Amino acid sequence: HLDLTGLLPTAERARAFAASEQTGKRSTLIDELLASEEFNDFQALRWADLLRVEQKTLDKTGVDVFHKWIRASFAENKPINQFTAELLAARGSTYKVPPANFYRALRKPEERAEAAAQVFLGIRLQCAKCHNHPFEKWTQDDYYGIAAAFHRVGRKPGKLPNDEFVFVKSSGEVKQPRTGETMKVRLLLQGSVDVPNDQDRRTVFADWLTGPANPFFAKSVVNRIWGHIMGRGIVDPVDDFRDSN
Repeated sequence: HLDLTGLLPTAERARAFAASEQTGKRSTLIDELLASEEFNDFQALRWADLLRVEQKTLDKTGVDVFHKWIRASFAENKPINQFTAELLAARGSTYKVPPANFYRALRKPEERAEAAAQVFLGIRLQCAKCHNHPFEKWTQDDYYGIAAAFHRVGRKPGKLPNDEFVFVKSSGEVKQPRTGETMKVRLLLQGSVDVPNDQDRRTVFADWLTGPANPFFAKSVVNRIWGHIMGRGIVDPVDDFRDSN
């Protein structure tokens, strides 16, 4: 009960469950809790924390609409790959397109790359920002190649007070600081890909990230959910899939 809803059962409910002789009563209770409003509330709380839904980076309206979108996604049992793709490819008014607030909370391409890798791949790329990772296979090319997927995301004032409008720019490149090379979008373990100027680089990255060719996404999400329920990930910390961990 506590693991799925964040709430203790009432004493009456606990006594009734203990006294019940119903076959499969535990599975029945789990199904009931998974379908409850409290489960949706609890999942929204956890994912809002991961996606930085906070008033210091978003205003009150942004926090409200983003949180409601996250909660509604769980309430309608939206697949996590669809949730992730909608989030990463979001554009438009941050008041009218709630997942666009992801780009209001994370304003720099490097921040977006680090967050996407850590939340959805379980990979901490930060150590590859200034040099190739000393103990892992990730390189500066990987780091700045993922940043290239998010570099053309622009923001401008929206039509409503304090609103921002997220859009895709037609130009803008990321340069690898050590080599000076202009970086293409990088798909981990697959390599760099050419993305036509009329195509959203984020969509290409999101399609790979949530697709079967990416070995990290499903493992990372399963591990995170396991950690939420069991208190500790199969891989722990849940977002640190280092070879040495």
